[in-house]
Amino acid sequence: MKFKLGQDDFLLSKNQKVDVFCDFEQLVNAHMLILGKTGMGKTTRIRQIVSEIKNAPSLRVHLFDVHGDLELPGVSSVIFSESTDYGLNPFVVSPDPHFGGVRRAIQDFLSVVNGSHPIGARQEAVIRALLTDLFAANGFYVGKPDSWHLGETRSGYPKKFPTMDDACRYTAGKLKQLVIGGNTKSGKALEELNKVTAKLFKTSKTYAQTGGKLDPEQLEKQMELRTKALGLYKDYIENLDTGKELADFVQYDSKEVLKSVSDRFDNLKSSGIFKNNPPPFDDHNPVWRYNITALREDEKRLFVEFRLQEIFAKALSEGQIDHSQGVIRHLIVVDEAHMFFRDTADCILNTIAKEGRKFGLGLVCASQSPEHFSNDFFSNVATKIILGVDQMYWDFLTRRLKIEPKILSYIKAFHVIGVQLSLKGDVSSRFKMVRV
Repeated sequence: MKFKLGQDDFLLSKNQKVDVFCDFEQLVNAHMLILGKTGMGKTTRIRQIVSEIKNAPSLRVHLFDVHGDLELPGVSSVIFSESTDYGLNPFVVSPDPHFGGVRRAIQDFLSVVNGSHPIGARQEAVIRALLTDLFAANGFYVGKPDSWHLGETRSGYPKKFPTMDDACRYTAGKLKQLVIGGNTKSGKALEELNKVTAKLFKTSKTYAQTGGKLDPEQLEKQMELRTKALGLYKDYIENLDTGKELADFVQYDSKEVLKSVSDRFDNLKSSGIFKNNPPPFDDHNPVWRYNITALREDEKRLFVEFRLQEIFAKALSEGQIDHSQGVIRHLIVVDEAHMFFRDTADCILNTIAKEGRKFGLGLVCASQSPEHFSNDFFSNVATKIILGVDQMYWDFLTRRLKIEPKILSYIKAFHVIGVQLSLKGDVSSRFKMVRV
């Protein structure tokens, strides 16, 4: 699987025409970084890459289009917006016993949400507890790989993954139970019991501090509180419904934290990217174009990160590739990739750059600036294509690419580009000029 970059400019100056290819079978991986400021031809280069390799056997190209200008003839294109009735489901569980499961699905969700808008430790604990219970309510259990599959029925209906709608309803129900006791008397009694017990503790503390002497009015108040507490405890015991009321009261922390989680879920739902219906891509088309132009910038980040988590999980479940049958199964192309990078260990783009190769993932990132990318990403990308960047980035690039600063001055938009290829078996990667 390869595509032509152009001709070696140095040899061309000596009247020797030698083509330069990006050959994924010869490179250490199929990851690529394309750098070029506006007007330098990033869009054209992306179209060329996709057009030349899209018909490779068993290859799926995922093209994330943030500006709506990566249209290609014959591809399966879907527009994502607030008005469409399809989107992503962040609660899909991979059935793989080693790389999947409920815990992994919850952790991936928390990772993306936390990367978008950081959450506190108390919120994270509540979200983890809520989602664990939500998955269990739908027949998916932590530590039970046999339950991670679809195909069976529950109460006469096909088993399904929970959705963002389900998460919102479930959280609202738990919040209602904590606030007003839900539709059970035990919840209300439990909350009242805790309030009365706190007051009783306060009067008992005063009693101890005064040497066991309380005036008649205070003593009468303490006795009333004891009687009320005993009555509430009796009400709680007699009105138990699920047997989990106390556990819920403890693990969901407080009404305030649970309310903040409920608001967070409602905001995620209102973003318009989480829908119950999957996008109508053509399974027989090798190129899927995700047109996310209509989404806000924060929504684009959420969309891309969640979708990449799904693609990575799928690649893990498919197992390591057989290199005799090709080097990649999924090629991910991300325009304006700097929007989606976080310099953290759990950033999905960093994860794919480090671990994706052996599971058949290739990653093509295009951007105007090299400074947004982590050291891990830069060191793990086999192909770097410089279409032309602003001079303010030259010092940065020459340090990263280990080249002389004057070399970048030879790059001419749409005529000469700079290319660095890391080939298998090569100790160093030679930077060369390529005439296009």
